[in-house]
Amino acid sequence: MDIVTKKIWGIILAAGFSRRMGTAKLLLPYKGKSILGHVMEQSLNSKLSGISVVVNPQIPELVKEAYLPGIDKVILNEQASKGLSASIKSGLLSVPADTAGVMFLLGDMPLITLHEINKVIEDYSAQKDAPLIVQSSYKNQKGHPVLFDRRLFPEFYFVDGDEGGKSIINKYKRQVYYSNMETSMASDIDTDVDYQKLLREEVC
Repeated sequence: MDIVTKKIWGIILAAGFSRRMGTAKLLLPYKGKSILGHVMEQSLNSKLSGISVVVNPQIPELVKEAYLPGIDKVILNEQASKGLSASIKSGLLSVPADTAGVMFLLGDMPLITLHEINKVIEDYSAQKDAPLIVQSSYKNQKGHPVLFDRRLFPEFYFVDGDEGGKSIINKYKRQVYYSNMETSMASDIDTDVDYQKLLREEVC
């Protein structure tokens, strides 16, 4: 029997200040696109029903980059200085009412592919009773992307700072379904060392 894929909205979190990098890291080039461009492209080619990108309005070039054809909503997070939680809250406000859940994607993870995104969506849709959370697991390492059922949306309004969804995952850890990937976990790009490592892998 074919699995009916439920509507999952993607929220790409891209409103950080790149303090550890010292420059707007999401605009750095990698394989002919920006780091953010890779995340958006893979999301657009996936089974996500729609995509919002949350950006920092203090970085005009990043705002411009986010307006990629196919992206449904670009959200200017005026509260970016309040941390990741502010981006999550503003992103959730953009989600249509008929959405079963949201998937959060980090704008600084250019190695995430549509295969990981689709696997999480498919595992969520395949369960008889929709799990509250589906989290990617890479050889027993818990990582991104993470999907949250809409029943948990109110929980995010009690999260502050850079905490993101970690506290919610911990609170409902008995109701997390782990989507097992066959690959190693992709790294995020926080520092120049991370970026240089990414570039070395590009030419390997």
